[in-house]
Amino acid sequence: MDDVSLYLARRDAYAAFLAAADAESDVAWHRVDGRHPDESAAVAAVDAAYATTRGAFTLIEVEGTGPVAEGSAVLTQLAAMHKEHGSNPDWKAFEEAREAFLLAATGCLQAMRDDH
Repeated sequence: MDDVSLYLARRDAYAAFLAAADAESDVAWHRVDGRHPDESAAVAAVDAAYATTRGAFTLIEVEGTGPVAEGSAVLTQLAAMHKEHGSNPDWKAFEEAREAFLLAATGCLQAMRDDH
């Protein structure tokens, strides 16, 4: 794979993970806001969102370089948001983890650009 293709693949993987994490946080928000018809629908929405987020992270995790630790922290914060039936999500902790991932991903991509 050439450097441009690798850069684009990483950029797309990082963006897909952020989009999935944001969508999962929306599911948590909808749960707190009572937008699901019942708890089983809320759990199904959480499960589907988690599968998407975890799948997007796997693309980053498999490579083993880049913002792996930061992505794992995002997953940890998302999981915490769903505990206790999603009744008390810590939005600030999620946003901080998301921002740390974004900064690390941006740094990794910038380093790839600077190398060439």
